[in-house]
Amino acid sequence: MSEPLPILSIAPTKDGVWSVNERGPSRAAIAYFPSKLGALKHAVRVAKAKRHARVAILESDGAVRLSRDYETPATEGPGAVEVP
Repeated sequence: MSEPLPILSIAPTKDGVWSVNERGPSRAAIAYFPSKLGALKHAVRVAKAKRHARVAILESDGAVRLSRDYETPATEGPGAVEVP
């Protein structure tokens, strides 16, 4: 059985900043950013660092506006060994 897919959700807060919530099988974290672009950059950077992850942009009511899955092959990313 495959492990659960970590989800990074980006949503506006009531006070005008953007939050990135990371939920995974062994981790739960939240980060706040003053701009949507900063939140998106952070979420994509974290998703690309993981083997599998989903980034979802949420509306203020919690509905999913857009989502994308990211996969990093075993031959890329941190700790990968290049074979000639």
